[in-house]
Amino acid sequence: MIKETFNIAPVPASRPRVTRYGTYFPKRYTLFRKQFDELLSNLTYKHNVCYTERNDGLVSVRLDFYVQIPKSWSKKKTKEMEGKYCSNNADLDNYCKAALDGLEGRYYENDKQVAMIRARKFFSTNARIEFSITHIEEAHE
Repeated sequence: MIKETFNIAPVPASRPRVTRYGTYFPKRYTLFRKQFDELLSNLTYKHNVCYTERNDGLVSVRLDFYVQIPKSWSKKKTKEMEGKYCSNNADLDNYCKAALDGLEGRYYENDKQVAMIRARKFFSTNARIEFSITHIEEAHE
């Protein structure tokens, strides 16, 4: 099992926008993908764990998304909501897609290897993504 904490504010995956001039993702999601890729590149070189543990078998993934509490909230509401389940408008599956796409090629070859996902989202003043991965042994043929 590998556990990592990525100190980056999670952003849900967005649908690509198609115009007559081309296809593109919204700026917020594009910026997240770039920053997440840089964070993972630095981590890979620092720990050299990602590539040594990677294989082509099935994996189980746990993702905890700690979404930044809005700055417009009062101190009382911020304190009350810290660590509570997140009820923002973004879908949990879009957070998962953004994270899994970023982790692809580092902790597993392709995200089709992910057989199980446990994902949660919380409010936090310290935005981050907590990730763990376990390789699944085939129990039956």
